[in-house]
Amino acid sequence: MMMSSKVAAILLLSVMLSSTIANNSTTTIVSKRGKIKKTGEYKYFYDSSVPAACESVYIFGVGTAMSVNDYNALGSTISTGNRIVALVSDATPGNPVKLQEGPWIRYYNTIVTQIQDIIPACVDTPDPIILFGGHSASGQGIVNALPNVVPQPNGLVFLSPFKITKKMKINPSIPTLNWGFEKTTCSVSVNNAAKAAYELSSPNHRVLYRIDNEDNTITHCIFTDNGCMGFICPKGKEGGWVIPAVSKSIQIFADDIIDDGKLTRTQFDLDVVKDGKVQLYVNEESTNANTKSE
Repeated sequence: MMMSSKVAAILLLSVMLSSTIANNSTTTIVSKRGKIKKTGEYKYFYDSSVPAACESVYIFGVGTAMSVNDYNALGSTISTGNRIVALVSDATPGNPVKLQEGPWIRYYNTIVTQIQDIIPACVDTPDPIILFGGHSASGQGIVNALPNVVPQPNGLVFLSPFKITKKMKINPSIPTLNWGFEKTTCSVSVNNAAKAAYELSSPNHRVLYRIDNEDNTITHCIFTDNGCMGFICPKGKEGGWVIPAVSKSIQIFADDIIDDGKLTRTQFDLDVVKDGKVQLYVNEESTNANTKSE
């Protein structure tokens, strides 16, 4: 039985439409894991649909016993639709300890010279804005490494860094963005994490978000894909909004550094702040009145 020309045309149109939909649904995030000999591992994320996708590079250190494969949601969300490469980094792969500054000095000083070689989006960007920071124990190592990294980063971004003390120093010329909590979880004291990093930073350009986790449904490892070390520090039952909010703040932070380096409360007043999920502190604002008891 022969097919009518009308039916054939309809079938052809259906095929064409299906092909177009499939092409439009193709993800634009490019990700690849790699190694730098005797230095560490990395996994980059960038959005290939964005012009000048390497305007900023966020070198992000993993937490204790974590790997570059444990922050996929964070990496891809930071980069989606934005001119930021998320470079998840591990200066001591195979070793659960991430708090020593030596490996981070070596890793940073090496990888900043190879960004254009290892990340396709950065080939034509000779001097991207460099953000440096990390989660948990890498925060301690990175803060202590700062005096010896070259060039100095344009900004610092920490996600519940630990253990940060008053004896440490952060170059006052470097703006900082910090995410932490109001209540201690997973034995990471809130007074030695993001709050402490904020207090070490210059009051001229610093930002702190403190998540309201009084009910224990959000933990120190909410920034990871599946929590830290299994049952030792799970992500928590709630908090699906955290990674999108963190990513949005990083995007704002990077854009501000590119523009003029001035950070204002208005810029960082996200919906999660207005909804009461997070407390926001900017520049000269003090956290002392809102510290939860241990």
